[in-house]
Amino acid sequence: MIVLWGCVAALALCAAGALFLLLRTPQPQEVEIPGARGNIPATVQMPAKLARGGEVPLVVLCHGFTGSRLGDGHFEPLAAQLAEQGVATVRLDFAGCGASAEPYTAYTLTNMAADVDSVIAWMREEYGVTGPVGLAGHSMGGRLASLYPQLGTQAVAALALWSPANGTGLQGLEFLNIEDFSQVEAVAAEAEANGQAGTKWGVEISADFVRQMRESDPNAALRACGLPVLLTYSGQDAVLSEATMAGTVSTVQSLPGGTVETGLFAQGDHNYNNADAAVDAQLDADLCRITTEFLTAQLKN
Repeated sequence: MIVLWGCVAALALCAAGALFLLLRTPQPQEVEIPGARGNIPATVQMPAKLARGGEVPLVVLCHGFTGSRLGDGHFEPLAAQLAEQGVATVRLDFAGCGASAEPYTAYTLTNMAADVDSVIAWMREEYGVTGPVGLAGHSMGGRLASLYPQLGTQAVAALALWSPANGTGLQGLEFLNIEDFSQVEAVAAEAEANGQAGTKWGVEISADFVRQMRESDPNAALRACGLPVLLTYSGQDAVLSEATMAGTVSTVQSLPGGTVETGLFAQGDHNYNNADAAVDAQLDADLCRITTEFLTAQLKN
């Protein structure tokens, strides 16, 4: 009898160990995804095997102007939290950003949308991710996410927008010089006249980028697509105007599935950072938590 109980105990330990291994979240994988213009540097985070259950939802994380797939430090913890909830993520470097080999002049709204098309299709083929898709975008990445239902080819089910640069037309470039919009117009005119123009951010924007910005209205796109949207803005944003933020807040509040959160981020800058380490950590925790809760609820229903 003692031997029997010993065997039962050993089997229980083995089963517990196997379950632990199955539930462990895999490490992020650095990948190169074939795109329309060449390979796209990206990071894939898959959920634990037993957390998948069936179809695996996917969230594409879209960084802002001159950013990278680090997402100002927020994308990695967000990906980890989504993985714990059974949601896969892929975060990519857009043209001219991060590890991208392309020039920054290839950074345009249509190229960004094409890259999102490519990574979603690739995740379906390579990883078997067949569940609903959501987009999470910061700043210009938020503008892209707002426009993606118009510009992209893949179906999406929900959008999470962090401080999107959603001013109508050229107003969306106000972050190039928030103190003097005439300087933004001058840079845009130079780009359209010469094919490209330098900016105070140390990169050159193309005439195509300026033209696409002029022709786009992300808030109208949000109203047209009618998707569930989470919108956040911070209280110390120094690169977006009050008018831009108010217009996007009003738009999202008018949507049946619209959720707006600003109070939690009163002490954050445009990138949801703060010089105080404790405040900074809380901003990151709140941003990742509410985004995970929103996207999990929308994609796993």
